[in-house]
Amino acid sequence: MRLYLIRHGRTVLNRKKCYYGVTDAALDETGIRQAIALSSVFRNVKIDRVICSPLKRAVHTAELVMQGTGPVPETDDRLMEQNFGIFEGYTHRELVEQFPNEYRSWNEDFSDYHIPEGESFRQVRQRIDSFIKDLPDHGTVLLAAHKGTLGHLMASLLGLPLEGYWNFVFDQDCYSCLDLEDGFAIIRCLNCPPGREVTGDKDGSF
Repeated sequence: MRLYLIRHGRTVLNRKKCYYGVTDAALDETGIRQAIALSSVFRNVKIDRVICSPLKRAVHTAELVMQGTGPVPETDDRLMEQNFGIFEGYTHRELVEQFPNEYRSWNEDFSDYHIPEGESFRQVRQRIDSFIKDLPDHGTVLLAAHKGTLGHLMASLLGLPLEGYWNFVFDQDCYSCLDLEDGFAIIRCLNCPPGREVTGDKDGSF
């Protein structure tokens, strides 16, 4: 099967450089333009399923990318961004000032520290692992999600440890493409801008 991965477009909280995950921020004007630009990638691609985070920034991005020509997006809570709990909506500087003890604990044990009222880094990976087990074994699927969950998904598919998350970048105006064949994830395109489309019959040519 083939997987296309897209990150949602920009929001006001992205622009303000806030930590946020479950806060249901909408796309701003730039985010809408980014999603519309990505639609050109899929103009001639038959998408069998669209699965996205239920947060409106991801759903709206998927809808704009499909331009009403593809399947109706399905939502899956496991694709939601990390719940940052009491850190939600704060910038780095604000976190240091308002939650110094919690922020220090988070940095000392980034993988397993459970943010108050939120979740840990490892918990996000666990729900992404669960999501992957339920992926179909054929067809072409578009996933619209978040920087965090896409990083965990890529690391999981490639059999990397939790820290493998840090090896990947997902910009808001780019897409990635993988083929899943015989238990292997084959990267065809990673964080590619529109204009660099994957062509051919899943043969990896460009």
